Amino acid sequence: MSGLTSTATSLMQMMANDLPAFWNLLTTFATLTGLVLCGTALYRAVQDQKRGESMMGAGILFMLGVGLVNFVWFVDSATLTVGFSTGNLSTFSYTPGSGSGGAPGSSVPSFAFVILKFFGWLAAFRAFILWSESARSGSPPGTVWRGTTHFVAGIFLININQFLGMMGGYMGGGAGG
Repeated sequence: MSGLTSTATSLMQMMANDLPAFWNLLTTFATLTGLVLCGTALYRAVQDQKRGESMMGAGILFMLGVGLVNFVWFVDSATLTVGFSTGNLSTFSYTPGSGSGGAPGSSVPSFAFVILKFFGWLAAFRAFILWSESARSGSPPGTVWRGTTHFVAGIFLININQFLGMMGGYMGGGAGG
């Protein structure tokens, strides 16, 4: 009987040793699938726009792609919400400036940053729609510039943590150079 127990223990240990590699494979697959879904959604949105159809399906597909690209943070946040401690990978466990003791913005909960990033993805998506509209005849003047503005604002919102850290470094509020 002890041989069976040691075999089961060694099998469990081998599975536990393989879990990090499996997790890396799963997150890589989710990221690549998310990028493909985002690209497909943008193409579908342009096609739907040309036909004059609703782009709701393309928008949902794009949001699903964004969710898969951010798979690690979604899983980590969900497990933290359920009550499991997940370390420092969780988006919701991070608050900017938490180590600087009373720095401006340190009381802002990190879910606000998740919401800002979501609006950044929406702005980037809207930029591609505006750029596709500009190719049609009879489009309003300035559509390309509106799309470019949406794209730049979306990029800033998607990278809000890095942008605020960089600005804090320039203003002397952080560990900038």
